[in-house]
Amino acid sequence: MKRIAIVGVGPTGIYTFYELVKRGEPLAITLFEKEAQAGVGMPYSDDNTAAQMLANIASIEIPPIDLTYLQWLQQQSDDWLAARGLERHALHERQFLPRVILGEYYRDRFLYLVERARDVGFVISVCESCEVTDIAVQPTGIAIHTDSAADPVIVDLVAIATGHLWPEEERASRQYFPSPWTGLMEARIAPCRVGILGTSLSAIDAAVAVVARHGVFHTEDDKTTHFSLHPGSEALEITLMSRHGVLPGGRFLLPDPVGAAGDCHSRRPRSGHCGG
Repeated sequence: MKRIAIVGVGPTGIYTFYELVKRGEPLAITLFEKEAQAGVGMPYSDDNTAAQMLANIASIEIPPIDLTYLQWLQQQSDDWLAARGLERHALHERQFLPRVILGEYYRDRFLYLVERARDVGFVISVCESCEVTDIAVQPTGIAIHTDSAADPVIVDLVAIATGHLWPEEERASRQYFPSPWTGLMEARIAPCRVGILGTSLSAIDAAVAVVARHGVFHTEDDKTTHFSLHPGSEALEITLMSRHGVLPGGRFLLPDPVGAAGDCHSRRPRSGHCGG
C-alpha cells in the first residue's frame, strides 16, 4: 500500500485528500495539522477570524465535497442557523457568509472524508496539534519530522499544503502589526487614528478587527447594515491607503473564462474595449 503524507489540512489539503479518496485505490494517508482541529483552515478558524468577517466566495463557487456548501447549510437545524444569524428561507447559492461558517463546513466534510476513506480500505492517520519541522528525502522514502514524536513518519509521497505564511509575530509592536494575524486580532486598540496599508481582503479584516472592539453592526428590516460606535470610541478613525484604490470584490462564476478571453483577443473591438 502506497504511503502518502499531506502537510496542512486546510482547504487545499482537504481537496487533495478528496481527490485521492475518489480515485478508489486504498492508500495509507497521514494528515498533519499544527492547529488543534484539522480541516478548518487558517482563514476560516474562529481563532483567527472574527464573526463579522465575510468570505468573498459563495456556495456556487466552492467545489463541493459530495455536498455543496448550500446543501450542507440546508441540512442544519433551525437552532444551528439562528445561532449564526442565518435564516433558512434566505439561504441561496450566491450568498456571502461569515468565514467561520465556511470553516465549519470544511471541518465537517473532512471528518466525513476520513470515515468514507476508512470504509473503503484506506488507512488514515490524523495528526492534530502536530507541527511538521522538517521533510527529508531518505533511501527508504520521505521522512516527515514533527514536534510531537522523536521518530519521523516515512512516506512515499508528500503533498505540502501549508497555506499562508505571515510575517513573524515578533515584528509586531503595540503600534505596528505586519498583518491582521500578528497580534491585532487580540489587541486592545484604543480609539485613535489607525492607518492600514492596502485595501485587499486582509485590509478589510484588519479594519473589522479594530472596529469590532469599538461598536456593533446592526441589520435593519430593509436589510441595510449600520455601525454604531460604543460611547467613548468617537475618536476612532480608520484610513485605508492603497496605490490603486480598489476594494476586494466577490468571486462570481464565469462559465467559460478562457473561451471568453480568447474570443476577446481574437476580435478587433470597434470601440477600443471588449464587450458592451
